[in-house]
This record gives sequence, structure tokens and C-alpha cells, in this order.
Amino acid sequence: MIPTNSSGTTNGCDNISSNCVVWQGPDITCIDLCTGDTITDVTHKLATKVCKLITDGVTSNPSLTGLDLSCLKIPGITPTELVPVLQAMVVQICANTGTGQVPNSSSNLSPSSQVQADLPIMTLPACLQYNDASGNPVTTLRLDLFATLISQQVCTNLASIQVINTTLTSYSSRLDVLEACVLPCSSAVVEKQVVPTCIMNVGVLTDVSVLLLALEVRFCALETAVGLPAAINLAIGQTTITSSTLSLSGNKAAYGALGGWNSTVTSLAQSVQNSWIVMDDLYAAVANIQTNCCPSGCEGITYGFTTTEIFASSGLISSVNFNFQNSSIPNDFNDASGFSVIKVTDVAGVVAQSTVSVSTLQNSVGGIDLSVATLNTAQSMTAQVQYGFTNGVDTCDSIQSSTIKGVVPCPTTITVSGVTATGATVSFSQLLGSTAVYKIDILNAANVIEQSYTQNNPTGTVSHNFTGLTPNTPYNVRVTTTFGGASEICALVPFGTAASSVACTSGMDVAFVLDYTSANSVTVTALQNGVASMVNTIDTQSGTNTYRMALVTSDQTVATTPAYNGCADYSGLPAAQRLNLIGSTGSYQVTTAWEMFQNDNGATFTSQLAKLNGGVNGTCVNMGTGVGSTTSPTDYAAGLVTGGSVLAGAFRSGVAKYVVITTDRLPGGTSQAFDIATWTGIQQTIANANNLGIKYIVVGSGVDLSGTINGLQIYPWRALATQTSGGYNNLASAANINSLLVSTC
Repeated sequence: MIPTNSSGTTNGCDNISSNCVVWQGPDITCIDLCTGDTITDVTHKLATKVCKLITDGVTSNPSLTGLDLSCLKIPGITPTELVPVLQAMVVQICANTGTGQVPNSSSNLSPSSQVQADLPIMTLPACLQYNDASGNPVTTLRLDLFATLISQQVCTNLASIQVINTTLTSYSSRLDVLEACVLPCSSAVVEKQVVPTCIMNVGVLTDVSVLLLALEVRFCALETAVGLPAAINLAIGQTTITSSTLSLSGNKAAYGALGGWNSTVTSLAQSVQNSWIVMDDLYAAVANIQTNCCPSGCEGITYGFTTTEIFASSGLISSVNFNFQNSSIPNDFNDASGFSVIKVTDVAGVVAQSTVSVSTLQNSVGGIDLSVATLNTAQSMTAQVQYGFTNGVDTCDSIQSSTIKGVVPCPTTITVSGVTATGATVSFSQLLGSTAVYKIDILNAANVIEQSYTQNNPTGTVSHNFTGLTPNTPYNVRVTTTFGGASEICALVPFGTAASSVACTSGMDVAFVLDYTSANSVTVTALQNGVASMVNTIDTQSGTNTYRMALVTSDQTVATTPAYNGCADYSGLPAAQRLNLIGSTGSYQVTTAWEMFQNDNGATFTSQLAKLNGGVNGTCVNMGTGVGSTTSPTDYAAGLVTGGSVLAGAFRSGVAKYVVITTDRLPGGTSQAFDIATWTGIQQTIANANNLGIKYIVVGSGVDLSGTINGLQIYPWRALATQTSGGYNNLASAANINSLLVSTC
């Protein structure tokens, strides 16, 4: 519209209602303006928006969704509206400038604490690291604390520099004074002089430099003669005498109680003082010895002797050894007429004597023997020495006596054999001759005599068969020897009668114990080949009742584990069936229960036996190694089967019980030797077997081997078999085992 000047105009324009003017522009959605709206509507909508902007300001809080605000590091959830974003920017700016506060509504920290928390962490250099009040090392600090620490250190360094500068100033002043006293140097040197009193030029004025050099020479010579301080201290500490050491003279008081003694020595003078105290004590002690210890003449002779009995093979005393090392004869004395007299007198007054030179024998370890074969040595005897010595002036004599206890020997070995349920035979060898008398008592568990037998006028062997004993009962054999008017009760020998025999038709428990050392492989193979016949024999002999079989091997090695330890068939057995005991000689007794007692287990017994001697694949389970060539611990394994451990399981009651042993060696127990300990163990096994009614069958060449125990030849495997009512054969085969089982059933 073009302005005009008509009377109906305002400001040159015609007056037209705003409602008559229409907006023909595009739609504007932000102010809700549409094409066709009147100018009145347009103006009202614009004015409304403007007023709201004026009234609300920035509190309109528009959405900022889509903006990347990660650089602001806003705590908590990143806001999406303008106001919190602006606030976060303000906080960040204030934090970067070190001023302002952090109004963070999402944090539990105060604004100032939030600022501190956002500061970076600085690593302290090694020189600034320290321990806090609790002793914990501090190696990092927040930036503000780091700055504070550095500022404090700078202040400390500045203070130290100030002190150093002050000290240097003082030193400079003092140096100036010193230089003023010495410098400038003149060509004429004026030296101080002193008057020596002992080193040199005594009483004459002498230059200090000359005296100093002379002192050095004297000091070096003194140091060489006396030693350096280290050597002196070492010498001081060399003594083993302390304050608690008793003195040798006087009242034997401790050195620490003596006047002048230094308990703690720190100087040469103190050490010398202690040395003089010890020397004075030694002097007094030696002077006392010289005065009192050494009598002259006959008073200088010491009389003394000891006797030791020497026994014959019979156990009787055959000789008495006289030893004179307890005598002391001065060098200027000899036995009068060349000899002293030794004698032994028995209870009847019969004497055995000899002349000897005691002065010669006083240093002899072996002494001299006197035969007493003609005396009654069963009762106590008197030993006597008639001493006579002379030095050509004095003649000295004395008679010294002692008692020799008589000895009545017991038989070296008392054997109980032929043990049955009601009887046993006691036998022994005797070497005392026909004048001896032997009484044999059978004692019950309460040591009450059940039966007795007396043997008069014995010959070489004494033997008696006792009958009427109680089955399955422990007894003791007591032998009393009477000889030469004296008696001796010998050590008890235990045994037990066998249990009442049970017929094999009641059922059978048969445990096989195999010597599994390398040399016995042929025997194992023979049993494997004949196992079917053995199972059939046991089954047949058991009649209609149940039988049970067990399989145990006995090995010995110097290693901690057997050679077949890596075989699954061995390692897979329960630990209780794999025993490994170290013996007295350091070798290991390896005892293995391959098959435990089970009802009618012929098939599993056969399967386990087939695994032995490399039966599975030629490499597992191969024969054991063994130690030595004469013994094996098979007896030890057998004892485990019938003893308290019942290695293969407990034997049943009311059935026939057997242990079958195969071996080609002597029993060696755990000592790798057939000795008294091994033989005692076998005797205990016999007693256990008889108490349980177990019969032993032993096959193999080992039954023909014997050993000597206390001079008596013993076949241990035969004794084990016969004394348990079993049997033996020197050939290990299934056929011989079957035959012995049938015959003993």
C-alpha cells in the first residue's frame, strides 16, 4: 500500500483493520503460524513468544539432544537440556582457572571437594616420596597437594641455602684469620722446641719435627712388638676362662668372685690382670700337688684288677681273664722275685693259680687268662691276687680279692615241634654231660604248671612229648637246669596248640603267598599253567560248601617303589593292598594282595594270577628284583596274612584254613637275613596259625635250605609246615600243592 494524504489516513496511510490483512507466507510451525492467518493473529503469536522469552530468559531450558558433551566430563548421567549443560561448562571453566565452586547436585561432595576430586594425580619423584602418619609409603599426590609439597620443599631448600651461605661466610672469615697467622711465608722458618724426657736428647731443647719423627719410629716399633688393635682384641677374646670358671686352688671359688677379676675384658690391661690372677691360682694348685699328691715308696703303688669270664661251647666258664690296668706300679718297682700270684678258688676249696708279672701287665689291654676247667664254675668263686713288689730298698705286698658269679648254662635253643591240638614235643641239645639235671615245665597263660618232666643222666639230646593239652591254647615251656649244685631257670619259650581240626568239606579258605623275586619266575609260570587244577581241587574238597581263595606276592627292592609301580594292574589296587615297608638294612619289603578272599572266586583268582610274570603284555606285571641271593621276605608276607593285619582279609571260622607258600630262598624277614629275629618271627607266625587253626603248605627248593641259630641247624620252612600240621615239598608245582591239600584235609 502506498501512503496518501487523505483526511482518513494516519501517517499518510489509509486506516485498514488488521483483521483484514491476511498472511500469505509459508507456515511457521515454531510459532504456530499458518498461511491465511490475519495480521492480528500473526502479531499476537509473535508478541506471545517474545514476552515468554523476555519473562523466562534462559530458563526455557531447551533440549540439547544430539550434542557431544563428553569433553565436559560431567559427573553422573550426561544432561540433555541447556541449563545443566551451561552449569557444567561453568564448573569446568572454574576448575580450569582454579577459582569458583562446583555446584554438582549429583555428587555427595561439596563443590570445593568436587573440584579437588577432579584434579589429576601426580607421581612423586623418589626424592619427594615419604611415609604418612600410619607408616604407609606415599608415592602419588593430587595436583594441589603436589604443588603444596613442592612449594614447601622449595622453602626448605631456600632456608638450607641460607644456612650454608652463613656457614661459608663464617668459614671464609676463619680462613682469613688462619692465613693471616701463617702467611705471608718468609724464607726463615721458626720452629718450636721442647725438652724431651725419654725419647731422645733428654734434657736438651729439640725441634718438634725431630722429636715427632723419633716418636713415629718408636711407635711403629711398639706397634710391631705389641700388635695392631685387631690382633690385640683377638688375643683378649681367645681365653675360654670366664667369671663362672672355678679356680683350682683354695676354696675352688669362681674366678669372678676373686678380687681384681674383670668380668668384661675390653683392654689389654684388663686381660693381663685376669691372666695374672689365673697364673697365681695355677701356681698355688701346682704347689699343693707337689706337696701332697705324690707319695714315695710303697705309698706310690695302686693295687687293682678286674676279671672277665670266658665261656666254653657248653656254656660253662672255661677261663677267667685278669686285667691289671687299674694297677699302677712306679717304674723303679718290679714284682718281688719276678712274679705275683693270681688264683681262683671254687666253693669246694679247689684252687687254680698262676704266677704273673703285674708290673709288666699293668698297661696290657688283653690281660692274662687263667684256666678254671678243674673248678666247679656253676657256683660263685673267689678271685685273688697276691701282689709283691720291690725297688731294692722297699718291699711292698698286698692281697686283693673279688667274687666271680657262677654260671649254670641253659640250652642254646629250645624247640617246640610236632604241635597238634592236644600235644607238642619239647627238645634241646645239652653239652653239660650226664651229671646235669633238666626239668621241663608246661605253663599255662597264668604261668601255672600244667605238666612237668625231669630228665636225669641226659645224653646229647633231651626230648619229651607232652600230650593231653587243650586245643587252641597258648602255653610256655620253662626249662630249669641243675648242675654243680646250682640251678638256673631258662627263658620261657611260648607256643600254642593247634585248633581242633576242621574238615575241608566244611569249606576252605586258601591264601597263596608267592615269592615274587626274579629267580622264582619258573614257579609262577607253573602255577599259572596248573591254576585250573588247583581251583578244582579246592572246590572239590570243599564239598557243597563255599570256598575262598586269596593271592599275595612278596618282593624286595632297594628302590622306594617296585619295578612294576607303573603298571595299571598294580597301581590300580587299593592302597591297603599295596604295602611297602623299609627294613632294618634299608631295603623295602613289597607285599601285594592281588586277590582278596571272596566266595567261590576261582575265576577272579585265575584272572589275577594270569597278570603276573608279564602275563598281560610281556612288560606288566614283570617279576620283582629281589635283594641278595639267599633270602626273601616271604615269611614276613605270610605273617601279614595270618597276623593282625589280615592283608588278604580275615579267615572264616568253622572252615579249613590254609596258607600255601612258594619260595626258593630262606626266610629273611625285614632284616634280609635268616637270624634270630627272623626265626623268632616265624615262631610267632606258627603260634598265630595254631591259634587260628591255619595249616601251612610250603613248596619249592627253599624247604631244603637251613640256617644256624645259636649253634643249632634249623630248616625254617619245614618247621613252619610241620608245626602247623601242614606239609612241604621241594618242587613247586600245582600237582604237589593239590596232593598236600588233599592229604592234610
